[in-house]
Amino acid sequence: MTPPETAPEGEPSPLLVERNGRVATLTLNRPHRRNAMSTALLGRLDHELRRLTDQGGEAPGALVLTGAGGTFSSGADTREPDWRDLSRRAVRRAHFRTVFATLHEAPFAVVAAVEGYALGGGLELALACDLVVAGEGALFGLPELGVGAVPGGGAVHSLVRRAGRGVAARMLLIPGERVRADELARLGAVERTVPDGGALAEAQALAASVAAGDPALLEAGVRLLRDSGHLDRTAALGVENGYWWQAASAANRDPSPPSGQP
Repeated sequence: MTPPETAPEGEPSPLLVERNGRVATLTLNRPHRRNAMSTALLGRLDHELRRLTDQGGEAPGALVLTGAGGTFSSGADTREPDWRDLSRRAVRRAHFRTVFATLHEAPFAVVAAVEGYALGGGLELALACDLVVAGEGALFGLPELGVGAVPGGGAVHSLVRRAGRGVAARMLLIPGERVRADELARLGAVERTVPDGGALAEAQALAASVAAGDPALLEAGVRLLRDSGHLDRTAALGVENGYWWQAASAANRDPSPPSGQP
């Protein structure tokens, strides 16, 4: 595994790692920049996600992603000195892609705890999670077109699928458009809202309840959730059947269903 880029000497780590029983928490830790994702932060996040995923029996049952200082993330750090350097942008882009791919393949549930802003890449990171818990006043948006970019981490696809084309169009095309967590909850893109300031505690409690389940069943469940949403019914039923047998085998259970059960 390639070591991540480190923060300059004397600066705090851009990512905090905590483990409490079966729940791990990763905290984006650049509050002075509203947790904008620098190359160093993305490298550290990439590294830690792959480390957690590769732990085998020591992997967590659930992971919480959050941000320090009352905000989730304002997206990519466009103030990095080499922001316009295409080769360095390619490095950041590679980290982004690996982070999203690792989240999709993680054998555990991932819960986003969102306060303040989740913009651009921050929104993409939140929507890459299996569950989103947000403070009622949290604001979500896609400002990429205004900074010379387009979303590249799946946010438009996720919004269209989870909340509808209308809200995706608003957030992508209308300059400065921000959507509150309570509206996204009504539309289905946020699973749970809480009073502002309570997202992390609620997300960790939710993660603990999820992580208490059978690991083999949880892995099959999250993979089924991630893999079947875009499929037609016939294909989705095929995916479900595959994960049903995988879970039954991994849990060392009798795969023959009781009479009258599917």
